[in-house]
Amino acid sequence: STLDRVVRRQFDVVEGAPFNPREIRESASRIRALGFFENADVQAREGSSPDRVIVDVDVEEASTGSLGFGASFGSDSGFGLTFSFSDTNFLGRGQRINFEFNTTEDAEALRLNFVEPSFLGRDVAFTFAAFYRLTANENSRFSTRRGELRPGFQFPICERARFGVRGVVLYR
Repeated sequence: STLDRVVRRQFDVVEGAPFNPREIRESASRIRALGFFENADVQAREGSSPDRVIVDVDVEEASTGSLGFGASFGSDSGFGLTFSFSDTNFLGRGQRINFEFNTTEDAEALRLNFVEPSFLGRDVAFTFAAFYRLTANENSRFSTRRGELRPGFQFPICERARFGVRGVVLYR
């Protein structure tokens, strides 16, 4: 189910570039580090001529999503329900999503997190987080509402470090 472009973007090597076994090994490590596959085998073999190489990538998909339901009861909050969904390879695109909804007799909460790791086909990640909480406590004179939106971007500053910028919009 994983799209070809998700695997291809792990390669720093481009077609027609000189063969570099170290770069192929590093690409194979990045593919395995994604966590999308049970097995990932990357092999190089001779191409149509001695100066050409074909790189074969053989992967076995792993389960990357989870779905959760729950119920609770508390003397303060009463009966409650929970629903959650998360996937680290959403629709095979390498996107991460996490959605959670909680409700009790006097409160509701909704949370959404989304990451697009290759925004516009570049090595820039787009992140989006949203949160909303409503409480209606019958024992007090007021209810509360709180919401947040957090869009952001992350980009590499070196091989193993990223820099992020995000904004926050609050609702109260």
